[in-house]
Amino acid sequence: MNKKVLRVLKSAGVVVLAVLIFYLAMEAGFRTKDWLDLKKANKEATKLNESILKMFQEDTFGGKTPEETFDLFVTALKNEDVDLAVKYIVLDIERRQKYYDEFNEKKQKEKLIEYIDNWPKWEDWSQTRDDYTDWEKRAEVWYSADLEKPTIIYDPYIKENIEVPPGNYLQQEIIFTKNINNIWKIESL
Repeated sequence: MNKKVLRVLKSAGVVVLAVLIFYLAMEAGFRTKDWLDLKKANKEATKLNESILKMFQEDTFGGKTPEETFDLFVTALKNEDVDLAVKYIVLDIERRQKYYDEFNEKKQKEKLIEYIDNWPKWEDWSQTRDDYTDWEKRAEVWYSADLEKPTIIYDPYIKENIEVPPGNYLQQEIIFTKNINNIWKIESL
């Protein structure tokens, strides 16, 4: 081979080697950046998980029994302390906000005490006991009422009055669940 061809091959080899080194350096840089980003994200996720766990551990509002939680909740509403009442509801920001808004609206319309005064006493509620509501971790109570004659009620979903025929109807249901502190919270009303 002549010297010119060797020089071209040598130059091409240097260029290929330089491109390969450049590629490997870039790849190492990208991999290092990905690893650092992942490490940072894991650290942030761990911090978030720890703060959420701390929130749940600090959620001590509730009773040792569903009845005690019910009594605390009803007392708070009778005292028109909506802030306290929603603390007896499971730690779920959207759920608490929904009930907070609902109870505050009743309070502003001066209907909150009337609303809670119409609730039966604990002993008037029926209890559901089955595999799901074992009263160890989950409990459900409900009450129903008999209508002796047809009654007209306003249905907010269809936004019109409807006639309800005589019969026995579920009026209210409350589901309780234990939190990580073994404190009973209201899951839904």
